[in-house]
Amino acid sequence: MLTRFNKLTFILFLCAPLMLGALQARAEFVVSHRVPALVATTYYDYYVDLLKLAMEKSRPQYGDYRFEGVPSDANTLRALSDVVQNAHPNLVLEMGYEEKLTETGDLTYINFPVDGGIVGYRVCYLNPAIQHKITSKTTLDDLRKYTIGQGVGWADTAVFRHNGFKVIEVDRFPALFRMVAAGRIDLFCRGANQIIEDIYELTALEDSSESKSLTKLIVDQTFVLVYPLPRFFYLHSKNTLAKERIAAGLKIAYADGSLKQLWIKHYKASVDFVNLPQRKMFYLENPLLKNLPPDYKQYFFDPL
Repeated sequence: MLTRFNKLTFILFLCAPLMLGALQARAEFVVSHRVPALVATTYYDYYVDLLKLAMEKSRPQYGDYRFEGVPSDANTLRALSDVVQNAHPNLVLEMGYEEKLTETGDLTYINFPVDGGIVGYRVCYLNPAIQHKITSKTTLDDLRKYTIGQGVGWADTAVFRHNGFKVIEVDRFPALFRMVAAGRIDLFCRGANQIIEDIYELTALEDSSESKSLTKLIVDQTFVLVYPLPRFFYLHSKNTLAKERIAAGLKIAYADGSLKQLWIKHYKASVDFVNLPQRKMFYLENPLLKNLPPDYKQYFFDPL
């Protein structure tokens, strides 16, 4: 017959592997994120820094973590496929909200707009042939005559089509700059927070033939297309602990002001550069948000 002491020893013996495994899992909590295939690009820097900030803010409650970079070729649909397949531990992907993304049950999102809504202020690169036609008197109907280039899988495509624009989707994101410079599309619109970053990236191109094809790239100075476009962190629905932890960290960072400081560090120069107040604003409807509760708006930053 086992004594009380022996029973306790026996239970601890059985539980020890489980306890050790739990401690190891806590110490090796891995979060995967996209990194660019081209080392020179900084397109994911803000999102990676934001993830790190959220993980740091939640460290006292959840413990240590480790980041794991997943090379990306900038194609959103392929990156999304990795998340759906849960191909990497706790892989996080930033995307514009679309209800269809969570319909199968494979994906979930953190209801916190990761860039404060600024990406919904769209400043456009122009086909050089139409530059003289875009003036302070240009109307929204005038703009609808032109073709807009978009990356495959971007939520903006549905927004533009819903509002009467002609859209051409392109598989490779960098090709959009060449296409608008060459006049194969008329407009390529980017978030107001992304323009300076684009200019740095394009200026740094070492391929002379590539650089030459972009010398005619023009940033419009007259208008901005505005629509609510919350971008969320998406994860596989099985990664509940990662979702809980990142959400907690984001809210802490928002409350203590560190998230706003990170946003300013990455985006203020570009927002100032495009000078939104001087532009005519055209407001578009985003049909993708009709069933999305509006509480995400409490975390928006007003760029004006």
